[in-house]
Amino acid sequence: MTLHLTQSWSPAPQGTKGSFHFCLTNLGGAAIQIAKFCYTSLGRIDESSVVTGGTVARNYGSYVEIVPDNGRLDLEQTWELKLVGLVYGASNRSQGVITAWVETETGETLDITIEDLLPEHDTPGGAGKDWPAGNAETPLGLLPWPQDAQIDAWHDDLPRLYPAPGSDLRPFLQIARLHQRLFPTAPTVIGIQPATGGTAIRATMDTTLPAEGYRLVFGDEIDLAYSTPDGLRHGLIALTQMAHSAATDRRYLFPRAGVITDAPRFEWRGLMFDVARNFFPVDVNLRLMDIMAWLRMNRLHWHLTDDEGWRIPSKAFPTLGTIGATRAQGAPMPPQYGDGPNGQSGAYSAEDIATVLDHGRALGITVIPEVEMPGHAASLLASVPGLADPEEPACSYRSIQGFTNNALNPGIARSYDVAETLLDEAAELFPCDIVHVGADEVDLSAWAQSPAAQRFAKEHGLSTTHELQAWFLRHVQAHLKKSGRRIGAWDEAAEGGGIDPDGAVMFAWRTKEKTAELIEKGYDVVATPGQAYYLDMVESEGWNARGISWAGVSTPSASYAHDVSAGLPQGPGRLLGVQAGIWCEYLHDVQRINAIAFPRLAIVAEAGWTPAESKSAPRFFALSHMVPQL
Repeated sequence: MTLHLTQSWSPAPQGTKGSFHFCLTNLGGAAIQIAKFCYTSLGRIDESSVVTGGTVARNYGSYVEIVPDNGRLDLEQTWELKLVGLVYGASNRSQGVITAWVETETGETLDITIEDLLPEHDTPGGAGKDWPAGNAETPLGLLPWPQDAQIDAWHDDLPRLYPAPGSDLRPFLQIARLHQRLFPTAPTVIGIQPATGGTAIRATMDTTLPAEGYRLVFGDEIDLAYSTPDGLRHGLIALTQMAHSAATDRRYLFPRAGVITDAPRFEWRGLMFDVARNFFPVDVNLRLMDIMAWLRMNRLHWHLTDDEGWRIPSKAFPTLGTIGATRAQGAPMPPQYGDGPNGQSGAYSAEDIATVLDHGRALGITVIPEVEMPGHAASLLASVPGLADPEEPACSYRSIQGFTNNALNPGIARSYDVAETLLDEAAELFPCDIVHVGADEVDLSAWAQSPAAQRFAKEHGLSTTHELQAWFLRHVQAHLKKSGRRIGAWDEAAEGGGIDPDGAVMFAWRTKEKTAELIEKGYDVVATPGQAYYLDMVESEGWNARGISWAGVSTPSASYAHDVSAGLPQGPGRLLGVQAGIWCEYLHDVQRINAIAFPRLAIVAEAGWTPAESKSAPRFFALSHMVPQL
């Protein structure tokens, strides 16, 4: 049986996000009787949308079920479906139907092949991804670029690097293995065995250097000075990177004489990886951390829970690892995004988390868990009973991602008990001093129709959703403080009275200006603006681009030009650093991540390490083509 779907998008009607027009054609060998047409899409409808050709049976997140008006589809016949008045529209080919299938009257599931979404109006296709070739302004193959580099001479032939006699071999072996993992077919450029014609590296401690800094003096030997193990690691990676560049690209050479003095611009050089929307096995996380270390990034913000999935183990609520971690047709959590009817299932065990933590520790990467609350909690609410207000209508509000009633209710006492238990479990698994609690994108009408929430609000003098959320978050913050943990949260946590700046780290994501706003309010801030540092954002103009587009177009060149420090106030808060975000609604496999995340991941790495005045776009883009991918 062959079923094929074509799809188009129109900007009409005015005042909405447009309309979808689907045509499903039966190109198989016999007629079928369709009970349900099921699809996932980044474009979304709600109760206000007008559907022609069928009736909506379920609309949950990116998943929609339609019962056709006439379910019989004869051979070579086409069924048309129109969805008018989208609440989340389309601006490129990737924002229509992602997966689709039908369920027949006999219970059979039939897959559907799908063409790219087409526009119904004159829309330029665009030139595609613009990844500049760049210009190797110097033979030094080092990215991120160092604080200062004065190279006086270059080797004609690349020397193999090895530790000087008497050295501790373990740091050298660790970096040799890192290089081998990232570039398994490349020549070995560093090892622990002395090599004829090679150059020895003599590592010595110098406590006057910054904590993550290093100094390289090139001569007959290479003197590597450092003050901490992090500095030693960075110095060895820098040497390996320069040698790898020289071994694999004729534009680059290895220094023979000169000095490199280097230290990071910011203490926080992070990457947020969303494994909740789509689950990725441990080995993908480990390789991603290898790439981070190669780029001298040091914080992995692990987005472990969301509406679409719960990936962190819970002894208190084991159903989170079954119901909350599973999406499938007929299950409490339906398929989403790139899922077919069988959906997906995946959660990390305590042993998996220990493996990730050990790998991070060896590479100088701190892993920060994120356990979303109060919003983005659909998987939690589906798994743990007693968290819903029985008097609240079932669809009293819908989140921007299309989930109904998806936030923990501040008016229900059990919400606090469950939240505290989950945070205690996360704190037990993760030794870092920050537990991120999300706190973003709670719908502004959340809890408005919940009698329990409204009674609670009246009792405590609260009047808005933001104020109710702030009350909940301050309670959570106080609980984390008892165990010596700081609260991490997205920038919405400053609204409605906000959480206490003392003991909080805020992540500014909604606009570039949010960083300054939060610093003025006294918060320590990590800058992660969607307009520049979200790696799922569309990176070129035109219909043929791919990715999410709520923050506009974020080209590699524009992302590189963004300076998070520009226009910031003197305080009272601080800018801790920068962070990239790999959000995985659209990125449901490694191939899609590689296609869109590079070179922008390296752009954020250089923004976190290199002084603004030392950056060079032509030099960076020439080097960025050698950055390893997943």
